[in-house]
Amino acid sequence: MEKMQEFVDYIFLEVWCKAAVITEYSFELYNNKLELKEVVTAFHYSSTIGGDFFNTKIEEIFLIFQTLSPDEISQLEQWYHSNNNIENLCKNDPLFVPSRYSDITLLNAKLGPILKKFFVRLYSQDLLSLKALSDKIGKIEDHYNEFVMVNRTGKCPFCGLYDIDSEYVHTREAYDHYLPKSEYPFTSISFKNLAPICNKCNSGNKGSKDPLKDTNGNRRKAFYPYNLNPNVMEIDIKLNSTDIMKMTPQDITLTFGPTNIDEELNTWNELFGIEERYKAKCCSADAIYWFNQIIDECGDKSPIEFLAIRLDSAKKSPYSDTNFLRKPFLEACASLNLFTI
Repeated sequence: MEKMQEFVDYIFLEVWCKAAVITEYSFELYNNKLELKEVVTAFHYSSTIGGDFFNTKIEEIFLIFQTLSPDEISQLEQWYHSNNNIENLCKNDPLFVPSRYSDITLLNAKLGPILKKFFVRLYSQDLLSLKALSDKIGKIEDHYNEFVMVNRTGKCPFCGLYDIDSEYVHTREAYDHYLPKSEYPFTSISFKNLAPICNKCNSGNKGSKDPLKDTNGNRRKAFYPYNLNPNVMEIDIKLNSTDIMKMTPQDITLTFGPTNIDEELNTWNELFGIEERYKAKCCSADAIYWFNQIIDECGDKSPIEFLAIRLDSAKKSPYSDTNFLRKPFLEACASLNLFTI
């Protein structure tokens, strides 16, 4: 699917941004990108809705670019490069300033709305499933299967709570547009901005929330989903009640660390409702089972000895059975001497 981003890069930088010095639009503009030329040519001679939309909008946008000044085109190029550098945007790097469709509309009243229609529609099955295109770029399912074969936890990469479909089933999870495609230009097909996500995270919590800006519109840091050197997160739980069977969220104090990534942690918590969901898990039947297992299955060992074994196992496999949360929960129980008989 990254081939599609190559096509979009070419259309933007080599066709639209050079429109002012080109007399007219033609398929000859794609001579330096022959695979893309084959696609737009095939769309021209087909009668598909997606193909017609793709070709028509490219030409309409080309004609608007022909009317822009060099300074306006330079600004658009800067916005394009910044918005596609998702990693540095998440770091809140001052050299990369994100733009929105509203910024483009201020620059040119016609351009903002038509670019939004084009880029939002790029991520649609009536276009991506067309044979002329899918033969070149592959399918989203291919990307998904590669993702889950590399990321073997089998859990949602945003919350860690829920299973996601593996490569062994015919269904797949939805992809989240981390930077909302309705707000941020040029990112709707970038697989640096797309990641598999569970339904609870996607529809129930994040929705169209913006990882780059807080509710007051201020820039902030956020975790980059495809970070190859992920931070090691710390979760600390304190229980304000000894009644495990009747635990409520008000009885739980949950703290995330380390402090050097506080801003990213706060963004993550706000986007996905993490604290609320983790506290709910600690008040569930699963948490009661975690506790009772130490008492009921310790055998010839003391509960404290068996607890040490379970904590070691949880540390080795943090995503299995929600062990990343089970471990601090059991440690909180131990700190209240709940396993002392």
